Amino acid sequence: MARGGHRPGAGRKPKAVADATAPATKPKAAPRKKKAVVEAPYVDADGMQTAAAPVNWPFGQKTPEPDPDLSDMTPLDFLLQVMRDPKQAEARRMQAATIAAPYVHPKAEEKGKKAAKQEAAAAAGSKFVRPAAPPRLAAAGGKKV
Repeated sequence: MARGGHRPGAGRKPKAVADATAPATKPKAAPRKKKAVVEAPYVDADGMQTAAAPVNWPFGQKTPEPDPDLSDMTPLDFLLQVMRDPKQAEARRMQAATIAAPYVHPKAEEKGKKAAKQEAAAAAGSKFVRPAAPPRLAAAGGKKV
């Protein structure tokens, strides 16, 4: 059974070739949008607000509070602050809690089989806790050679 080779209809389709007898046409330009008109502020020569001023004029409103200085905060402190802020969206608070959790509540240390076996033996208080004494040399009469 043959595999591979040419398959009819496969591959990239060729570009449409322009007829040599047809006149070349330019693509239509997109219609231009009108620019927004920017109105001058409603202020007289002395810098005072005039009667025709819009309602949202900033005079007489409280100035916004400056942003707090965050230079002495650690990233963990910032995450905990976001997590505890009731003004933040619930999704953002949940994300901050998820990111901060491993630093506040670390996972229990995972131990290998050997360490778990030794720990279990120590807890049981069995003969496997201490290594056995080396054998005595009977040929030398118990003396070191």
